[in-house]
Amino acid sequence: MLSELEIRKFRTFKELYVRDLSRVNLFVGRNNSGKTTILEAAEILLSTNIVSAVAGCATRRGEIYVQREKDRAGRYVDLSHLFYGHECEVGTEFQIKGVESNTKLELKCVVYPSDDTSNADKAYALFSDDDALEPRLALSIHHSRSNEPVILPISFSGAISIDFVRRQSTKLNSDEKPVSFVRTEALDSFELQEFWDSIALTEEEANIIESLRILEPMIERIAFLSSRSYYRYASSSGGIYVKLRNLESRVPLGSLGDGIRHLLTTSTAVSRSSHGFVMIDEIDTGLHHSVMSDMWRVLIATAKRLDVQLFATTHSLDCVRSLAWLSSNEPDLCEGVRLHRVDEERDRTVVYTPDEISIAAEQHVELRG
Repeated sequence: MLSELEIRKFRTFKELYVRDLSRVNLFVGRNNSGKTTILEAAEILLSTNIVSAVAGCATRRGEIYVQREKDRAGRYVDLSHLFYGHECEVGTEFQIKGVESNTKLELKCVVYPSDDTSNADKAYALFSDDDALEPRLALSIHHSRSNEPVILPISFSGAISIDFVRRQSTKLNSDEKPVSFVRTEALDSFELQEFWDSIALTEEEANIIESLRILEPMIERIAFLSSRSYYRYASSSGGIYVKLRNLESRVPLGSLGDGIRHLLTTSTAVSRSSHGFVMIDEIDTGLHHSVMSDMWRVLIATAKRLDVQLFATTHSLDCVRSLAWLSSNEPDLCEGVRLHRVDEERDRTVVYTPDEISIAAEQHVELRG
């Protein structure tokens, strides 16, 4: 597990230290305090596909643009927002450090001129004449788990071709541990089916069905349609059906509300990430306060059983209170839970143990900042 995290000049943080990370970590704080950024930093540091992780945290936020000039048409990821101050120029850099299972990890991203060949003997260059906007810089990504840095071609504005990113497979030289990121917006049907396929016909499938009964006790089965012609016209909820007890016809998942889709996504993300890591942004999305304690119980128990480390964010006081209630009533289950408050004025998070979460909730102390 990741026990600590250090972030320097990444997105909104000039410097931030996160200590006492545990099995389940809930980050709270005001809007724009950097909660999601902490999840992104952990994802990049822990991921084995470094290019996809760096570009993925930008595309999830919509940090892309379309170039429409005839000879430069294409879609590009804007990496400039990953740097403190939103600037991408020669010498700009960010660092992410951590300790995982007593092993120190370090990642450093530095921008330098593309004609600087001082690292040529240590790196494999991924340049292609038609992959980036002119003129170009280079983004060098050094990770302590790899002997060679990854070099990415970028423009002066920090742009990199989405097609270029998709063609790369730059896994680090280490044992692969799954890393899943669940964004606030609902996964589309294709993405969710990829999650489901990884646990289908295993005992985890039954466990997920059981977790969905938190919201709909009549659910017996879930199925995904595979027709491409159907998906072409379907919404993000299309193609997913459930079988309800005492009802012969199948029921579209979308007709049961957004909450059950979110619960399906989060439960599946944890179940498919055995011995790995899961990041969930706004973990309470679409859920009524009355079911949040049950949600926490399922996710915490699954994370413990499958040796998964969970990182999550929330704005919801109900979400925090439900975790506090569970900590008071099921202390053995919640011994590995930590709440981290993120304050813009501090260079480190404020950490609360399960007992402290319970006491603060009982005394109506505001934990969210």
